[in-house]
Amino acid sequence: MVLLLLWRSLPGQAQIRVRGIILDAETKQPVPAVTIRLGSGLATSSSTDGAFSLTAPTRPDTIRLARLGYAPLTVAVPPGPFPTFYLHRQQALLSPVAITAHRWVGRKIGITSARALVHFTDGTLPPGKPVEIAQLMRVGTAGAALTSVNLLLAADCADSSTVVVRFYRLEENQPTTVLVDQPLTYRVALRQGWLRLDLARHHLYLTQDFVVGLTFLPGANHACIVPVDIKLGGSAKSFARPAGAVEWRVPPHHYRLYITAQMPDHAVPAGVNEAENRETSAAARLYSEVVQDSFSLFVQLPKGYAHSLRRHYPLVVLLDGNVYFDQVSEAARQLPQREASILVGVGRPTVLQQDSLRQRDYTYPAALPADSIPLSGGGRQFLSFLEQELLPYLDHTYRIDSTRRTLMGHSLGGYFTLFALVEGLKAKRAGFSQYVAASPSLYYANQYLLQELTTLTPTIPPDPLRVRLTIGTQEMTPTTEGRANQAAFQKALALLSARKLAPLTVEHTIYPSYRHMETAIPTFTTSLQTRQHAPATGGK
Repeated sequence: MVLLLLWRSLPGQAQIRVRGIILDAETKQPVPAVTIRLGSGLATSSSTDGAFSLTAPTRPDTIRLARLGYAPLTVAVPPGPFPTFYLHRQQALLSPVAITAHRWVGRKIGITSARALVHFTDGTLPPGKPVEIAQLMRVGTAGAALTSVNLLLAADCADSSTVVVRFYRLEENQPTTVLVDQPLTYRVALRQGWLRLDLARHHLYLTQDFVVGLTFLPGANHACIVPVDIKLGGSAKSFARPAGAVEWRVPPHHYRLYITAQMPDHAVPAGVNEAENRETSAAARLYSEVVQDSFSLFVQLPKGYAHSLRRHYPLVVLLDGNVYFDQVSEAARQLPQREASILVGVGRPTVLQQDSLRQRDYTYPAALPADSIPLSGGGRQFLSFLEQELLPYLDHTYRIDSTRRTLMGHSLGGYFTLFALVEGLKAKRAGFSQYVAASPSLYYANQYLLQELTTLTPTIPPDPLRVRLTIGTQEMTPTTEGRANQAAFQKALALLSARKLAPLTVEHTIYPSYRHMETAIPTFTTSLQTRQHAPATGGK
């Protein structure tokens, strides 16, 4: 087999492009499916015409070539022009040995489940603007020859779209450099069901976990929102960003997205696949006498908790635990030990149950007709559950620093978080030391919370408190709704910062270009840091 190599530096980049054609040394015919490896984890295979192309971050020291029926060869890369290398068919007589055979089998890696009682779509995708969605594929290091990428669409879209597929390394929990030199482009109709993009003809062979990204470029009907079907909860790693942006965002959901590949049967990560397809299991269930209902508790203890018997930890109570617990717990695991907290997500046995009952639990008073919420007004009972049943249960079960408790919620959960704060100020006994409200639904019940803050009797809480509010700029667009959101957010900040509520430390963050559903995860993960849920020292 003859290997012809072309090395070319990419302009403006510290990368090397490797191109070549592989021929059989005896027949001079192209040889497909030859594995070419450059360094650790960077590999490709030759196509049916013997050609391959690969981008390396730097000039590699060695090239490794392998194909069944040929002698493998590792070649040192000399400086200057590259010579021709020869690989010959393997003809050595092998001594009898005992071996364990491994078959190559077809496997699906990612979220393959499509049977849901209710299908949710991605509310973070803007209409008519290109956006890239991505998800981690855990294939391991044994090697995977990719054959397709598949994405579930929840409905038809009266448009077609150009889809661009890219493959990235995952480093420090973020997609980074590309693994495959050229992006793959497809023109597709957007129809309900699985959208399948063929990868087999590209002969992609990867030997490490990778992130697959899909960018949808709008068609002629620019108002069409790509109806991407999403899954709430679970351990998958998902990402999104506006096309062309550098920063990746972590959405509050996962995509029903998977790849098919040929893999050695011993290397199929079945356990990982199962964890990504099912919902996260609760650590405990707690029945509430006040609410007359049961709640699921998702719990993560800090590293070393079992060995630090004298240490008491801050507590973080996360609302909508079915949806947000996995992403927030992943961020908590990355924190230094000195900033560790006990994380407890509060939810229901299933996402569907949580979605149907959150409006009841997170609202007070009962909704007005304009709010279009059929079941509402149970916020007082839910607050009593948190303060009178949940917190005592957690204090009894875990080693918790009762002076450092944080309550976090998003949207209606953010509304309830501020409701809990207002009730604590009125009673002069707050159940938490910090309240984190991401994109709170301040419009609810004709801005009930703003009315309560306006008429709140001047009071000094017994202990310093901290409140953090966040919102995205895309929630404050120059529309009637956007202007109302901006005015309500600014009024909430002004009322909370008033002197009569000292010592209450008020902080806020406005996320540039973020939409309503995108503010939850960054708000929660940054609030996990000790400086965010340490006892407040004063007001401002």
